[in-house]
Amino acid sequence: MKFSKIGIVGFKGKSPELIKALEEISVFAAKHRDIAFYAVESLAGIAPKGIRIVSERTLRKCSLLIAIGGDGTFLSSARIALGVNIPILGVNAGRVGFLTETPVENLPDALNALLVGDYTTRNRIMIDAKIYHKQKVICTETVLNEVHIRAHAPERLVNIDVQYKGRPLTEYWADSLLVSTPTGSTAYNLAAGGPIIYPSTDAFVLTPVAPCSLSVRPLIIPTDAECRVSSIVDAPIELVFDGRIVHVLEVGDSLVLSKSKDVTTFIRMKNTGFVNALHGKLGWTGKPNLAGK
Repeated sequence: MKFSKIGIVGFKGKSPELIKALEEISVFAAKHRDIAFYAVESLAGIAPKGIRIVSERTLRKCSLLIAIGGDGTFLSSARIALGVNIPILGVNAGRVGFLTETPVENLPDALNALLVGDYTTRNRIMIDAKIYHKQKVICTETVLNEVHIRAHAPERLVNIDVQYKGRPLTEYWADSLLVSTPTGSTAYNLAAGGPIIYPSTDAFVLTPVAPCSLSVRPLIIPTDAECRVSSIVDAPIELVFDGRIVHVLEVGDSLVLSKSKDVTTFIRMKNTGFVNALHGKLGWTGKPNLAGK
């Protein structure tokens, strides 16, 4: 794949790591005039020479997106790429940055690898979320990480009914409920005590946050059918999509979740990937640390 138009997404202001990454791209752009570089409008004023500031709509015409920041930046890039299937290279200028696998110091090597085709791609599944009012769809969102279902009033719990394959699955009485993809399993789901799911697994996980019943545990389900969520009590529910977009599920409405036909395509360089991230960013070794004994 030849990348003639490369878009850049970043939202961390004048972060030293972000500025360093932009400077590396500018140096590369000066050497490769046949490649056009475009940056999202939030980078106006800090993008160096050789990088043009454009709208998100223009970025959707690029052949590659470089997300410079943390996982939030990568999720924003995934939204830009939605429907046009632009591959994304994640460059870590944040803290943990589980989705942004390439360190800033490795960016020059990564750009050169892109030039010669020395990389692989991986597709990650997404969730389509549709809000129904009676039989009519009134809102649609697609997420890479998770749908967070919580009470509209912050001091209340949620009491919701979940159906799967058209049949009752369970009721949840909890602070909230997370419905996550394998990609999202290392985000809020992990912090809430949910399982880590290998990215290529064709499954979703339902993880209640602080459930009132000790018998309620995270549940992994296949993606071959829809999940329908509705409120049992006479109170609206708040829906948070990938940690940013919020909608209210009014009383009587329902939320239907299913596997999306869209995917997010990750660019993967050598010595990066899911297992490397588990070891390097989560410190996951599978054995106790016996150092000093």
